[in-house]
Amino acid sequence: MNTKKLLLTFAILIIALISGCAEDNFIETEGVCPVVSSTIPLNGALGVPLRQVISATFNEEMNPTTINEATFIVTEANGTAVAGTVTYSGTTATFTPSSFLKPNTTYTGRIKTGVKDVMGNALQTDYVWTFTTAAAPTVTTTDPLNNATGVNLNKTVTATFRTAMDP
Repeated sequence: MNTKKLLLTFAILIIALISGCAEDNFIETEGVCPVVSSTIPLNGALGVPLRQVISATFNEEMNPTTINEATFIVTEANGTAVAGTVTYSGTTATFTPSSFLKPNTTYTGRIKTGVKDVMGNALQTDYVWTFTTAAAPTVTTTDPLNNATGVNLNKTVTATFRTAMDP
């Protein structure tokens, strides 16, 4: 008799535990977490100017205190971090390198999961993109030619560059 009561009690406890775990009330809300909606330069961009300011735009307003040099990182292909400052305005975070980027170099931009929106929702995964800088400007021709002799003192000296230059 005691065995029957013990088995009945055990069966009731098992049923109660199983039925209590059978339903999941969690409702996922899409669009709550922030995402990077665009970058400058674009992912895979080639010929990026050496003085490029790098930026990432989010789909919503972010908490500016979470966007800094620890959460917005730019590195060379070999992993060397680029020195620079990070600012935030509107929905855009901007990384301004301390010096010009190196020519013909692939860089990686990374926005880390430590960035959060104003409601405290974090980026779900690091956002990573790459871009490659342009070649360094080079002079293709000069007038007068290099090491020219007998050049008039009032001669206008010119240089032609391989790429367009900022006047």
